[in-house]
Formats: sequence, structure tokens, C-alpha cells
Amino acid sequence: MVILERPFASDMMVETLVKNNIPVLKNEMSEQRVLNGRLLSDSEFAEEYKKTGKLYTVSENALGWIYDHIEDKRFLDGISVVKDKNAFRKICRDIYPDFFFKEVNINEMTQLDTASFVFPCVIKPSVGFLSKGVFVVHNPVEYRKAVETLRQDFAKAGADFPEFVVGKSRFLIEAYIHGEEYAVDAYYDENENPVILNIFHHKFMDESDTSDRLYMTNKGLFDQYEEPFTRFLTHLNNTLHLRNFPMHIEFRYDGKKAVPIEINPLRFTGFCLNELQVFISGQHPMLSFLRGIRVTKEEMWKGKENLTYAFTVLDLPKGDESKAFDEGKFSSDFPGVIDVRRVPDKTSGVAATVFLKVETANVQAFDRIMSLDMREYMK
Repeated sequence: MVILERPFASDMMVETLVKNNIPVLKNEMSEQRVLNGRLLSDSEFAEEYKKTGKLYTVSENALGWIYDHIEDKRFLDGISVVKDKNAFRKICRDIYPDFFFKEVNINEMTQLDTASFVFPCVIKPSVGFLSKGVFVVHNPVEYRKAVETLRQDFAKAGADFPEFVVGKSRFLIEAYIHGEEYAVDAYYDENENPVILNIFHHKFMDESDTSDRLYMTNKGLFDQYEEPFTRFLTHLNNTLHLRNFPMHIEFRYDGKKAVPIEINPLRFTGFCLNELQVFISGQHPMLSFLRGIRVTKEEMWKGKENLTYAFTVLDLPKGDESKAFDEGKFSSDFPGVIDVRRVPDKTSGVAATVFLKVETANVQAFDRIMSLDMREYMK
């Protein structure tokens, strides 16, 4: 069972839904996109969920409907705990007892005494989407500048995204987690065991960069990180007891321990970017979850052991909303383009997403993407 919602559903997602006759909630997006699919009304969809107990969404904009129509307290409580970053930090206290974090109302942020802060620290919405409203600050001066920017930005964000997505009233201030960042698509199965589908290395230009510009994956990542990430998710579910629960998790790993940044419930990597897995193994992550299909890392990477795959999220420059992404120029400037997906919803702030691949020995070819000036790729 699947719910499509703004800001984006790929053609690949729609084709997979239709081909496999998967029940889809009838709403504005699905009526426009899933023309020959199995669309169910609100009541029909809620009844079907009682039979299957499995539900996947492409966007957390679907959470409002779920809270209003799905009668499953355990399921809803699980969503609330992992979606709320402050509640999630409290759950993780037994694993990371010394981790600094503090939740505040946006109106209280200007009054806080920063003497007790652990710098550098991160400011982010208690409930959030992509990297909206996320700042890394190194001292009290940067903190005050970030707070002023937040007050301005979230006045606008509140008009573009529902309250339960951006959570504009509450913010989390927490210690900066050192180490490399990784994004993981996984789910808890019917027996509460974690199953990892994707592992991406989230690349940044520097410590202050919070963009979603570049993510990469290869067999080496699975060899190194599948076991420690699985171990953490197993430990976490000893407390949460989630089952049939898809999620997108962001970790920092310092070489000794994996520290979670956040968990996004009921979806994998946003903007359908988890579908990079289809180009690697031929298996759609949504189907893997809904049908319990398991693919080992050896099967996944057979014949592709020396390749690195990547996706990039290309922001829509301010003032260029009327322009289109120049796919031809991008493809001529960067090697190994597999698929280009323009994002029609301008309120998302994303012009396009791109899948790429390259020989792992030449992976540095992707580095220039992180500092790309997108104004040069709009026409």
C-alpha cells in the first residue's frame, strides 16, 4: 500500500505501482499520475491497511492523512517518536548518555544563555524535511545570526509545507556529531528485525555545509557499514519494537560508533532517490519492503564491484523559478549520467535530481558537484 504526495513521485514509481497492481490512496497527486492504477478511497485504503499492515509513502506530507485515518496506535506512536527529533534523542539516551541536546520554542531562542552550549552545535527543527532550517554554529555570534535567519525562513516555509513536516514552532539544539555522514534506507520486518536496502555516503564540502547535494554508494560501503548500522538498529528496536516499518536514517560514524542524526518514517530516501537501487540490483526498494524481498550485498553488487553510483539533488536558484534545468549542459560536464529527473513542483526548491555512475577509481570526478553554481545550469 502506497501514498503519493507532494513534492515528487517519479515515473519509475508510478510504473512500478501500476505494473504490480499495488493499492494507492486516491488523492490529488495519484489521480493525476496513476492513471491506470488501483486507486482506493479513504475508507477503502484504511480497511486495506487493516489486512496488510504495511504502508509506504514517498513523502512525509502524507503523515497528516495517516494520523487522521489509520487506527493503529502502536503504528502511529512509532511514527511520532522517530519523527520528533527531541523525543528520538530521549529514546537514545541509554545508548548515548553524554550527548548534549536541548529543545526550545523558536520564540525562546533569542533569550537563551549560550554559556551552557557545547560548540560546535547544530540547530534544526524538531520535526523537519530535507535540510530545511539546519545550521551548524561554532560560537555565540554565529548562533544569533542563525536564529535571525531561521525566524525569516520559517515564516515562508510554513506556507510551503504542513506543520507536521517542518515543525516550525520547536527547534532542537544539539552537539555537532563528528565523523562522516551516511544515509540508510531500511525497514523493520514483521519480526522486528532490521533489513538494510541502501547505504549512501553523504558528501560535504566542509563542516558548515548542510546541503543534500551529493550521495554515493558502492560495495565497499556495504562491506564496511552494513554490520555496525544493523547492530545499532537492532539495539534501537529493543526499545521501540517497530514492525513492518520503512524508514530513512541518517548516521554519523567516527570509526568507532554510529550516532543517528534522525529517522524519517514510512519512506526511504526522498524524491524517490532510493530508486538508484533499481539501477544497481534491478530491485525496487518499495517492492522489497512490501513483499519482503531480500537481496544480499553479494547479489546486489555482482558484476558492479568496481563501480560507484551516486545521486545529486540540484537546488533551484532563487530568481530562476521560471527557468528549466539544462540537462544537456550537465550531462556534457559530468561523466556517467544514468537518469535525469526534473522536479516540476517549484515550491520544493529543487530543480532536478540526477543519477550517475563511475569507476570507483575515478570517484573524485563527482567532487565538483558539491560546489556547483546552479545558475550556470538553468536556461
